[in-house]
Amino acid sequence: MGLATIVAIAVWSDREQSCGPFPDWNTSAYVLPYAAGSSYYVSQANCSSGGHRGPYRYAYDFVMPVGTIVTAARAGIVAEIRMKFRDGQSGEGESNWVKIRHADNTIAAYSHLTERGALVKPGDRVEAGQAIGLSGNSGNTGGLPHLHFHLCPCDEPVDCGTLPTTFRNTDPNPDGLLTRRNYLALPLTKPGA
Repeated sequence: MGLATIVAIAVWSDREQSCGPFPDWNTSAYVLPYAAGSSYYVSQANCSSGGHRGPYRYAYDFVMPVGTIVTAARAGIVAEIRMKFRDGQSGEGESNWVKIRHADNTIAAYSHLTERGALVKPGDRVEAGQAIGLSGNSGNTGGLPHLHFHLCPCDEPVDCGTLPTTFRNTDPNPDGLLTRRNYLALPLTKPGA
């Protein structure tokens, strides 16, 4: 193996391990996906161990009891829902979700919702902070009820990866939310306000 090959592998490996850059959190289009005044623990964040690697590297897991109201992180149109799995069904493909398409064609996914936990239907217009579903424990949760949130430039992360996301209605998060801490959702403001 030549020196150029070793350098190329090192650069690629470093890019795969780096995390970011992140959009300015002060002017982020996104708010935390739960009600203002609520605080939830981030058990997995961006580029962390567990399932948040590869195409899912920019994702968050918020630990919350089954039945907690999940809210839209940004205005958009409900693109898809899936509500056929029970809490406790732990297969990789057995997660209930709501997906919302935004004006820039990105899609936010809200996963592991409870069975029949959608509070919206495909085609509904939603605003940031609007209730869209109920958290659950469906799919690959490791037995820990939580909300999985990610932003994607296409329908499925395996096809195009996920995007770095920050949130304007909480503590400063210039490098995204951190693992192993709670984040309080502050009252909503308009981006840049």
